[in-house]
Amino acid sequence: MAQLLLSLREAGQASKSMGLRERRDAVRLSSDVAMALASARARPSAAPRSTAWARALVARHAAEQRNEALLRRIIGGAGYEMAAAAARVRKEARSRRIVRRSRRVCSGAAGRKRRSLPLAGGGGSRCSAMAATRRMVRARLQVLRSLVPGGEAMRGLSLLTETLDYVVCLKTQVELMQCLCKGSRSQLG
Repeated sequence: MAQLLLSLREAGQASKSMGLRERRDAVRLSSDVAMALASARARPSAAPRSTAWARALVARHAAEQRNEALLRRIIGGAGYEMAAAAARVRKEARSRRIVRRSRRVCSGAAGRKRRSLPLAGGGGSRCSAMAATRRMVRARLQVLRSLVPGGEAMRGLSLLTETLDYVVCLKTQVELMQCLCKGSRSQLG
């Protein structure tokens, strides 16, 4: 809560000459960064891998040049430099994945399909049901990867763990924002 208030104060000081859209973006940026920093501080040694979404979220914001001044004020110069470096590494890794996929598509390796042998005793329908289940699970994991910051690089169980942690933090963030809205309404009215 304290980190959110500090980062919102920084966003408020920067928003004197901002329009409504810029203020909205500044509030979103400050709340995302506060959530990521709070998550990283909550378990410094218990689960170091469980904050990959937090690092990815800060790196995503650091990748945008317009966020530089506000991020430097919220997380400090050294923190911003680390986040910007992570954003560059993430962009390079993503570019390498795109190149690898395009090479596979061009070589025809992606077009080959695995053939499964039918099981003895009429197990063909069971195999097709299992294949359909696998496709459905893969599709849902792909949706999760697109929702969780940094999820593109995660697989299976780590993706589910990160998703749970991210959803809990989002819920906390919403509750804090609701408390702030109620507090500001009571001061105004």
